[in-house]
Amino acid sequence: MPTIAKFPWWRLLIIPSFYMLLLPFGDKWYGYVLFLLLALAFWGSTSHVKYREPGIAMQHMCVMGLIVLFNPWNIWFGLYPAIVTGFLPSFRRITVYTGSMVALYIASVWYHVELDLGTQDLSWIPILILLIGLPYFLRNQQISNQIKSELFGANEEIARLIKIEERERIARDLHDTLGHTLSLLTLKGELVEQLVRRNPDEAIQEVRELQDISRNTLMQVRKLVSDMQSVRLSEEVVQASQFLQSAGIDAHLNSLDLEKIPLVNGKILGLCLRECVTNIVRHSQAENCWMTIYENSGSFILEIEDDGVGMESANRTHDGSGLMGMKERLRMIEGTLEWTSNAGRGMNITISVPKIEKPISEKR
Repeated sequence: MPTIAKFPWWRLLIIPSFYMLLLPFGDKWYGYVLFLLLALAFWGSTSHVKYREPGIAMQHMCVMGLIVLFNPWNIWFGLYPAIVTGFLPSFRRITVYTGSMVALYIASVWYHVELDLGTQDLSWIPILILLIGLPYFLRNQQISNQIKSELFGANEEIARLIKIEERERIARDLHDTLGHTLSLLTLKGELVEQLVRRNPDEAIQEVRELQDISRNTLMQVRKLVSDMQSVRLSEEVVQASQFLQSAGIDAHLNSLDLEKIPLVNGKILGLCLRECVTNIVRHSQAENCWMTIYENSGSFILEIEDDGVGMESANRTHDGSGLMGMKERLRMIEGTLEWTSNAGRGMNITISVPKIEKPISEKR
């Protein structure tokens, strides 16, 4: 719903304008004046914040005049001050103006009847009830839109942090993979330069070693690039199940439709699943592993449980290097990792990742 400043509220005056033309007040010119003042006050209170509350008061006065001098049905003109009231900054002020509106409109109808300008008619009461609820409805809509906007901004920030973390991970991997190797290649090249005149046979041997190092480095780079490709949760689940089965561990999966999980969430959950399954195979001595993926109102949850030896008390202080690494990665995106373990009774890990609807581009 647009804010009060952006929405063209003046369009709501079109219908009463036609009403004025089709059902004129005749020679009672003050009816037209009251409507014109109502329209001007409505336009001013929707266009300028500083005129909002005085504009509401002016509109109520105009509606009271239309009720007293013409017909209780003119209470429906209270729609306009009710709309503006819905954009006041607090429910307390909305309640003050709404309560005042009810008292003033009821008094106006009573005065209209007392002046013998009409008969007692209660058909205007449903309209008044509608006017009472309208400001609160509009205020709740405004709060809801504000929350949605903040959530969208939070998702944007989470996506940005994930990109930063991914770049840092790539930088670390490249440094670990290539840094030492390139230093070694440089030393080998300098050694070959010294040996090429003094001992050609040994120089040739060094060149061959240099070629082997270069080939191995190329293989490492290709593997690194392969690992950087998109991690799909469905593929990770299949690979995790196969990995567990090959290690003699029965895999049990209970999951929602993985295709419904956004790509960004799937990447994070897939990497965490890979890390957890690797630790289970290496250290748990388990016979069974249960993997559960579900969602709640704001997160996707990955729960992994095994019936292995659990984590020894000596390692509890450090959570294990794998768990610590996952905690650090999850903290960057406001995710959480919780685990429980008893020696000889297995381990339970619960990973929560906030929902991110906007996908991250694969380009880097």
